[in-house]
Amino acid sequence: MSIDLTGITNKNEYYTNHYFSTIFEENAGEAITAWAQAAKSSEEIRTPWAQLRQNARQFYPLHDRYAGGALNLQLLAAIRTMADRYLASLGYPEAAPELVPVDASLSVPVYLEMKKSNGAPLLWVMLSASRESDAGILESNVFDGNIAEEDAFGAVHNDDLLELKNEDLATQILFGAAEPPRFLLFISLNQIALIDRNKWSEKRYLQFELEDIFSRLELTTLQAMVVLLHKDSLCPEDGSILLDELNEQSQKNAAGVSQDLKYALRECIELLGNEVLHDMRTRQKINLEEHPVDAGQLTLECLRYMYRMLFILFIEARPELGYAPIRELSYLKGYSLESLRDIADAVRDDVDEVSDGYYLHETLAKLYDLIYNGYPETEAEFQKVTGADSIHDCFFDCSAHGAYL
Repeated sequence: MSIDLTGITNKNEYYTNHYFSTIFEENAGEAITAWAQAAKSSEEIRTPWAQLRQNARQFYPLHDRYAGGALNLQLLAAIRTMADRYLASLGYPEAAPELVPVDASLSVPVYLEMKKSNGAPLLWVMLSASRESDAGILESNVFDGNIAEEDAFGAVHNDDLLELKNEDLATQILFGAAEPPRFLLFISLNQIALIDRNKWSEKRYLQFELEDIFSRLELTTLQAMVVLLHKDSLCPEDGSILLDELNEQSQKNAAGVSQDLKYALRECIELLGNEVLHDMRTRQKINLEEHPVDAGQLTLECLRYMYRMLFILFIEARPELGYAPIRELSYLKGYSLESLRDIADAVRDDVDEVSDGYYLHETLAKLYDLIYNGYPETEAEFQKVTGADSIHDCFFDCSAHGAYL
C-alpha cells in the first residue's frame, strides 16, 4: 500500500520532493515494522500510530470549540492538553516546563527538553498560539505551559506570549544560543512544525496539518507522522538519529537523479543536433560539406532548447509558483508537456507515418510563446476573450475570466 503524505508538508524540500514522495516509504518501512512487531509481542504495547489515532477523539471537540475564536487561557490549556497527548503517543516523557536562557536578552519557555547523553540539548518542544486565528505556526508565538493549567480561565495578556514570531525565534535559538538544540518542535492547536538546525539556514522544515491528518485518519499518514516525530527517531537512546539516515538516503537519491539527468540531457542534445542536421540535408537541401555547421553553436542552441524544456517541466511540477496554470484543464490537455508526452507515447508505434510532421515542434513553439509573452498578449485580444473593457478593469479579479499565462 502506497504511503499517503496528505497533511505532511515537506517545506522547501526538507527532503527532496522526489525522495519524499517515492522512496521515503521504503526507507521508513524498517522502523514501522519494528513498532508493529513490538505491539504484536505484547498486549500491553500499542503502536504509536494507534495511539495517535485516539488523539482525534480529543482533537475535534477542542478544535470545534476554539478554532477561529478569541485567544484566551482556555485555548492555551487546550493546546497544552493536546500536546501532552501527542508527546505521550510519540514516546516522549512527561513535560517539564522551564524557562531556558538563550542569550543575555532572551529566555524562552521550553515545554519539554530532550538531552543527549552528555547533557547537551537535543530537542526543545514549545507550545504556540496566536491572536490571529488564521496565522500559521511560524507566524505564531510561544507561551509558557505553566500558565495553561487545565482549569485556567480568562484573557491572555501581552506578556503571556513571547514577542518574537516563531520563525524569528527559531533563527535566534538555533544560530544565536551558545549551546542550541538540534531540533525544535512547535505545537499549536492545528499544526506541528519540526525544525532542524542543519536545514534551517535554507528554511527547510516539516509541517503537520493536524486537521487534515485527523479528519482522514489514514493509516499510512499516521505511520509517516510517527516515523518523522517519534522520540526514537529524533532522540534515540543509542544509535544514530533516524532522520539523519533518511536524509543520507535522500541525498544519495538526489545525486543519482542528478547523474541520470546529466546523461539524459547529453543524449537529448545529441538527438536534437542530429535531427537538425538531418532536416538541413533532407528538407532544406543544404549541402553541409559546402556550408558546414558550427558544431559549438549548434550544441549551444540545443542546450538552450533543452533547458527551456526543463524550465517548463519545473514550473508545471510546482503549480504553487503560479507560472503555469497546470490545474486548468484547458492548459493541462491543450498545452502542457504532460499532454504532449501522452501524445508522443500514443504515436510511438506509428513513427514512420508521423516523423515528417511538425506537430510537436509547433506545439512547443506555441507553449514557449505563451509563457514568454503571456495571454492575452494585447488589449484587443483581452477584450475579445473576456468581454471586459480593459485589462486593468479585472486586474484584481482575473479569476472571473479563467487562468491566463
